[in-house]
Amino acid sequence: MKKPQTGAERQLIFALVHMCEQYLTVPKGYRDRPLDLEHKFMSAGEEAIELLAEYGLADRLHGGGNWSEAALAYRFPRESKA
Repeated sequence: MKKPQTGAERQLIFALVHMCEQYLTVPKGYRDRPLDLEHKFMSAGEEAIELLAEYGLADRLHGGGNWSEAALAYRFPRESKA
């Protein structure tokens, strides 16, 4: 699992997390799918989830992925204990 090394890299990951939160997040169980993130087989969404997985922020699944516990620090910075 990679960790952001610079402030700029942290900002980019933070922005990616929030873009995925806004555009790829679906309610768990939506259409009987166990996903938090659905990329709809668009290459940008697939690559975004792949990158989140490299940083330990998502677990990849067919059609998308699920947020990991580590993603809570990015998604809810004030509520996270991380």
